[in-house]
Amino acid sequence: MNEGLAENVKRLAPRFEEGLKQLAQNPNIGEYRGVGFMWALEAVKDKPTKLPFDAKLSVSERIANSCTDHGLICRPLGQSIVLCPPFIMTEGQMDEMFDKLEQALKKVFAEVA
Repeated sequence: MNEGLAENVKRLAPRFEEGLKQLAQNPNIGEYRGVGFMWALEAVKDKPTKLPFDAKLSVSERIANSCTDHGLICRPLGQSIVLCPPFIMTEGQMDEMFDKLEQALKKVFAEVA
């Protein structure tokens, strides 16, 4: 009765992880973590030491707001951005999500670096 939702998540979860792995190559992403369709990217000032940004900069909130400006909803949580897309997501929508997130990361990191 789940109308293929679990199968869709199972099929696309590796693609989701790979997309985050690519974004985690950014010098201001300390790590990515998650499972299935629930993942987080942690923003850091210094990747080798995983030194966080000053909390006063509100980096995760700024990233979330920039994403919202482009039609992508994500959740700021501490120094991280949490992504939990709907189980009905398509490959094209996932690509669009990563494009929008990458734009937001570049914009915000350019402002705070």
